[in-house]
Amino acid sequence: MSAFSVKEVRKIAKLASLELTSEEEQEFAQQFGTILEYFERLNAVELPENSEALNPILAPRVREDRAVDSPVTPEQFSPYLENRFFKVPRVIDA
Repeated sequence: MSAFSVKEVRKIAKLASLELTSEEEQEFAQQFGTILEYFERLNAVELPENSEALNPILAPRVREDRAVDSPVTPEQFSPYLENRFFKVPRVIDA
């Protein structure tokens, strides 16, 4: 397991303006160490050199985005339309 010290936890807690008990510091040190171990395992995985599937920039796009007009008009959404704005019941008394 990757070593993550209590001293490092204290530094992170200070940067985040958190007050931790010594038990919490120990627990977080263990949890951060476990997280770092997972990243080390991911880094150890052998991957093909030029795989398009692994590079989202090289992967083909599904379709080109383009704007289209909606077949639905605002009047179809609500009968309470006035000057392009929807009229709704008042919820805040002025």
